[in-house]
Amino acid sequence: MGIATTFQDIYASIGYLFYSIAASDGKIAPAEKQKLKQQMDKHWLPLEASLDDFGTDSAHYITISFDFAMAEEMDADRAFQSFRDQYRLAPERFTKAMKELVLKTASGIADAFYGTNKAEQQRLGELKKMLN
Repeated sequence: MGIATTFQDIYASIGYLFYSIAASDGKIAPAEKQKLKQQMDKHWLPLEASLDDFGTDSAHYITISFDFAMAEEMDADRAFQSFRDQYRLAPERFTKAMKELVLKTASGIADAFYGTNKAEQQRLGELKKMLN
């Protein structure tokens, strides 16, 4: 293994990934952000038990980085590359269950606003290829 990777690093990169899915068509619809919130409440927060130094559930780093990328109007490709780089640093930290949840959440975000468009389909295809 290379550089030490924390769960905060992993979850932050997942937030960038979800942002890249939502922003792949150049805009983020409120429905896409709402879908992320639903997935966080239903799946991600109950899944994760680790806390950062301030007592914050590490899974919150997903929404923190998503919101940061949105506020900074980060390029969707750059956000996706951030996830790809983190994944390559520590692929063993991404369990099968986590990969499935990443794909499920990403697909849900893509489908949240009038179905999955071509740009989102392409990004999801890249993600599936990377995780398999």
